[in-house]
Amino acid sequence: MIGEPAPNQRAAVLAQLNASIDAFFQAGGAVQELPSFQYVPHRPHRDLEVIKASAEAQPETRGSKRQQRIDELRKLARTMTYAQAMAHTGMSQTALYRAAVDGCFRFQPDPNRGKGNVGKSNTDPVKDKALAERIVAMRDVGITMAQVCRRLEISFTVVHRIMRLFDLTFPTTAEKRAQRRA
Repeated sequence: MIGEPAPNQRAAVLAQLNASIDAFFQAGGAVQELPSFQYVPHRPHRDLEVIKASAEAQPETRGSKRQQRIDELRKLARTMTYAQAMAHTGMSQTALYRAAVDGCFRFQPDPNRGKGNVGKSNTDPVKDKALAERIVAMRDVGITMAQVCRRLEISFTVVHRIMRLFDLTFPTTAEKRAQRRA
């Protein structure tokens, strides 16, 4: 193996290929010439004169439409807040704000802005009275405020609200100690 000449594989493949070509021609085969690659030119550029003409033919429709929209919003801003204008036009508050800045106008201020739920009560007086009666009954038995919260499954905030509404008090630790000594 070592030192022996490697068989010439290329010559063997070439001899087999020549033999198959000779057999093809002897069997009556003919060479066909197929069409070669044909160059297809790039699509021509649009005529620059046509582009310039179309730009001159259309006046600034985008700017005029925007100005019309700003004029409409200026009329709405005299009587509407942002929220009302959003509902009326379907535009976002950001778009309305930009139009107001561009058109140098302001929408009406929202009368409830910054007030949250001030003055609104989300409680039921009937339920509060029933809850106050249960709290008083538990307090009279000797249950602490924390135990009342756990048993009734309510928060300290609710207990303090009920105590404030109905002038309830729980005995302090000092009062409890005084009762134990007496």
